[in-house]
Amino acid sequence: MEKRAFHDVDVDGILRIKGKKEYGVSVAVTKGDITETYCSGSARFGKEHPINTDMIFQAGSVSKPVFAMTLLKFVDKKVIDLDDDLSDVISDLIKGPVTFEALLSHSAGLNVHGFPGYRADSDLLSLEDVLSGRGNTPRIRRIKKYRKEFCYSGGGITLAELAFTRITGKTLPEAFDEEIAKPLNLVNSGYFQPLDENRISNAAFGGKLGIKENKDKGYHYYPEHAAAGFWTTPTELNRIGIELGISYRKGGLISKESAKRMMKPVVANCGLCIFRGDDSAPELAYHGGWNEGFLTDFRFSLKDRLCVTAMTNRANMKTASEMGQVGEELYKVFK
Repeated sequence: MEKRAFHDVDVDGILRIKGKKEYGVSVAVTKGDITETYCSGSARFGKEHPINTDMIFQAGSVSKPVFAMTLLKFVDKKVIDLDDDLSDVISDLIKGPVTFEALLSHSAGLNVHGFPGYRADSDLLSLEDVLSGRGNTPRIRRIKKYRKEFCYSGGGITLAELAFTRITGKTLPEAFDEEIAKPLNLVNSGYFQPLDENRISNAAFGGKLGIKENKDKGYHYYPEHAAAGFWTTPTELNRIGIELGISYRKGGLISKESAKRMMKPVVANCGLCIFRGDDSAPELAYHGGWNEGFLTDFRFSLKDRLCVTAMTNRANMKTASEMGQVGEELYKVFK
């Protein structure tokens, strides 16, 4: 097979993509006003199903910064205060003080690191079901001291989503569509849980799920929208990253004040559902994503109009490291 490279980065080689019937990758790099894309491999394991630039992938935990951006629109509207105590709003699930800032920065000391999802044809669950332990993860509870250390918690993000819904009267899918998707003209992005039937034909299947579980729907259902339920393309995710950078520098879809708050580390290098680069790349903001069968690497600059997103339909520790390598190498090329 002819060796291909994208701006001298051997994407296929790094990710071990060997042909048209195994796994694949979709990449987008936005620099200034130009977006370049790279697609390779198969969206359906064992089949010739070429990946294209409009194909949607599950973004995994990159759902979290998209949620934070959506929530900050309501901070700008004075509907939500990041520092208000939410005890009365979610007292049926957790006791003691808790704020949106603590939940979004993973400093609330809560359990449930992540979510495995459910077969695509499973019965639907509510946020209350998940947080009460009626799904396949434990009930939400505090396991660390509040605001004392970083403790990554998809459960805490799901609790924040429930509080968001109860305060605003809107579901996250509705709010994202109105506040983010429409202004940015994102036609292939949303918290599609369950996935719309008309989108399945151009959706990637995760890993071997189409063989192991459901040949018609090879992906998992995630009722935990904010933590893991976002579907998108690299190109459209880049629009979100570019807009967050613009908002940080001068204000945009969210206010400069809110964007600065999102990007400011609260504990360790974690802001509000976003991580910051070290001293070698202080302008870098990033987040990774891992759902059953899917991996995402998402990184953008707070200094320039630069965003890099890579998405693949294969998920294991080795591939996660390789995806980080792809994102890092491409970011350095364009930086």
